[in-house]
Amino acid sequence: MTIMDNSLFQSVPELIGAIGEPCFYSQVGVCFSKISTVSNFKVFSYPKADKPALLAGFKDPELDQLYCDFAYQLDPFYDVINQHQNKALVTLDSITRHDFESSAYYDRFYHKIGWKNEANLIVSLNDERTICLAYTADKTPIHQLNSELRPYLESIKSAIQKHEALLSTILTIDDDHHPSITHQSTNLTAQERFMDQFGLTKREKEVVRYILQGLASASIAEKCFVSEGTIKNHRKNIYRKLCIHSQRDLFRKFLN
Repeated sequence: MTIMDNSLFQSVPELIGAIGEPCFYSQVGVCFSKISTVSNFKVFSYPKADKPALLAGFKDPELDQLYCDFAYQLDPFYDVINQHQNKALVTLDSITRHDFESSAYYDRFYHKIGWKNEANLIVSLNDERTICLAYTADKTPIHQLNSELRPYLESIKSAIQKHEALLSTILTIDDDHHPSITHQSTNLTAQERFMDQFGLTKREKEVVRYILQGLASASIAEKCFVSEGTIKNHRKNIYRKLCIHSQRDLFRKFLN
């Protein structure tokens, strides 16, 4: 792995820890901002029959507004979204013709942003909404960049799906149909709700959060003011309750 120097890999625990939190898409932005060869990126939400919204990325207020108000309708990636094509990672040169620079989209918008080629990670959540992560690189061929990013893009895609699923769960809670849910419990974070499904104790949930932040048992013990052996016992109980066998399984549990 030469392009990323492990920067994105090291930011994945923080991304997982942000699942269900308001800062989630900002953390997606942090992941990409650490990749030196990515010269620009944007994360957009595309609601069905409505204008897109910018969630994260290097911002250019005037051009971002132009895109969200009008230019998105000319964007060839928007056509891919509307056609519900089963594509997750798409490059601009794979969906445009050789005369792209003569197109209305290029003339009225694309040449203004200075991107030469781009790729979009398309995450279809349902028939009503799609998340797209668009990025470009000035010096690295986009297909080479995609090849090295692919395993990390899969992690980001899974994290987005988990984040949106947890938010959807919260939004659909109806106290009339769930009388056992108290006002206090509805204020829990989405991540805590997910852990509650497995009967984790307050301390075990705290340990999980630290693990997802990338901390080792010794560091967690120091933060919790207990012995490292106690933390290892908590880990065993957590793995048993989640029906997993390793820290890698724990990460996957929160991504899948």
